[in-house]
Amino acid sequence: MKPPGERDLLLVVDVQTDFLPGGALAVPDGHAVIDPINRLAARFPHVVLTQDWHPAGHISFASSHAGKRAFESVDLPYGPQVL
Repeated sequence: MKPPGERDLLLVVDVQTDFLPGGALAVPDGHAVIDPINRLAARFPHVVLTQDWHPAGHISFASSHAGKRAFESVDLPYGPQVL
């Protein structure tokens, strides 16, 4: 594989401190992605970081579904959604 060139970029999607251990929506071993991302980022001339964001009351929040808790699933028109 050739090294990234000036026109290449690394796109990092939705890595947030909330998903890391101790965060509000902690994912088991969520911190395991940080070192690989940092190693890759050092190789690319351009790095773009994105963060998913939802307004209050969004359908993906457990609070928008009576009796549901965070990390439970509901079926929505587009398929299953983890809250």
